[in-house]
Amino acid sequence: MRHHPFTKLASIFVVCLMTFSSAAFADEAQLMDMVRNMQKQMNDLQSTVMAQKAEIDALKNRPANIQMGAGATNPEVTPPMSEAEFGQRLSDATGGANKWLKDLKFSGDLRLRYEAFHLKTAANNGYEPNRNRFRFRLRYGFEKTFNPEMKVGFSMASGDKAVSTGYNGDPISTNQTLGNNFDFKNIWIEKAYATYTPEWAKVGPISGFETTAGKFNNPFEKGSTDMIWDRDLKPEGIYEKVDVKLLDTESFDLKAYLTTGQLVLSESGNTGTKDATLFAYQAGLNPVFYVPGFERPVDALSAISVYSYQHYAKQPYDSYVPTASTGTSMANGNITNTTPAGTLNAGHFNILAFYQEVAFYPYGIPVRPFAEFAHNMDNKSTLMTDSGSDAWSLGVALGKLVKKKDWQASYQYKYIGANSVPGAFNDSDFGGYNYGGTNKQGHVFKLGYNVTDYLTANAAYFLVDPISTRGSTANGFQLNEGVNRFQIDMTYKF
Repeated sequence: MRHHPFTKLASIFVVCLMTFSSAAFADEAQLMDMVRNMQKQMNDLQSTVMAQKAEIDALKNRPANIQMGAGATNPEVTPPMSEAEFGQRLSDATGGANKWLKDLKFSGDLRLRYEAFHLKTAANNGYEPNRNRFRFRLRYGFEKTFNPEMKVGFSMASGDKAVSTGYNGDPISTNQTLGNNFDFKNIWIEKAYATYTPEWAKVGPISGFETTAGKFNNPFEKGSTDMIWDRDLKPEGIYEKVDVKLLDTESFDLKAYLTTGQLVLSESGNTGTKDATLFAYQAGLNPVFYVPGFERPVDALSAISVYSYQHYAKQPYDSYVPTASTGTSMANGNITNTTPAGTLNAGHFNILAFYQEVAFYPYGIPVRPFAEFAHNMDNKSTLMTDSGSDAWSLGVALGKLVKKKDWQASYQYKYIGANSVPGAFNDSDFGGYNYGGTNKQGHVFKLGYNVTDYLTANAAYFLVDPISTRGSTANGFQLNEGVNRFQIDMTYKF
């Protein structure tokens, strides 16, 4: 039988189609087997996960305490304690004191100091030319916040007792000198204050308002140097502060503040003199802006202050004129009168002060140059050649002490005329043994390092000389005016 060529071709096509179909059917069967195996594995995995979840939930809900009743064979389950019940039990156990523990902040520090002196004028005043002494400063206190608008606080601090008065006659030092045959040391009230920061005062550009009364941290330190205010000084009375945000952009911020104070200096009682007070005012402008190449913005502060002392110079300071036996004086370099005895020759202190600082961070290192100028606008001294109505200071600080391994170095030069500022309230270390004061000029070098977050090591070197040497004890000039002073401190914060 003869086959047509088309018949052969059709036969070949049918054979190929059957072959490919058989292979496809075989692959499909294998694929179905794989899918069924994966479904089984997924079901097994889901069962395992659900079983583990059930075990975890059982552990979470397990009773905190299981007690066995007397003679019972099954445990008694005590339900978990609610938050309200826990709070009530804590209040009962502490007699309600837990309410005071909330928002109660404790802080303080202990400073150990060694210092050495070399007096340049020792031969003229009876002091030994060289001296070594060891001192400590202890401060501790609490601050309680009742709500966002109200808080109160107090602190205690060490300090030497004045020989003649029996109380701490030095408002600018909390140092206590070691010695005196192991006697016990004094602790004084350093601060006691209440602060009110009302939310309703935040209106428009006003970002904050606060008023504080009592004995408190000096609010005028921000725009000043220790040429005017010793950093241990704690004023008394009341102050108010308003913070204002003038501009707030991506590259430039401008803030301002105004601080006013009505401070009590002396309540004269029945001595026949008027009460001494201080009315203080300080306005500051704080621009913050970015400079290309700096990691952080430049932070500047310009401040102007007016310190108006009322009847301060009329107080009798005759019992505080420095002597070789006590070495203390509230006049502290201010010229005094012989008539009326002990009053300050300046007559009045009405001080205008300008302060400027700029903080920037080249290469990530904080750099802060600063300067201050002060002028007593109401100096009535009759000794014009010695009166010294002006004071000025300039310096720079590198680094900042915040955390472990931080360091800081600084230099400052100060020139303080005899009647430029009250000598009772400025830096107590810028001078002789027990006082700083006025009628002084010189250099201050400081270096600090944070050994840990809570331990700081510091060193300081003072080179101080008198501006005028018109007398040793006459007219309130201090005895040991020329001095080189070296200090090493270890400060523990807690």
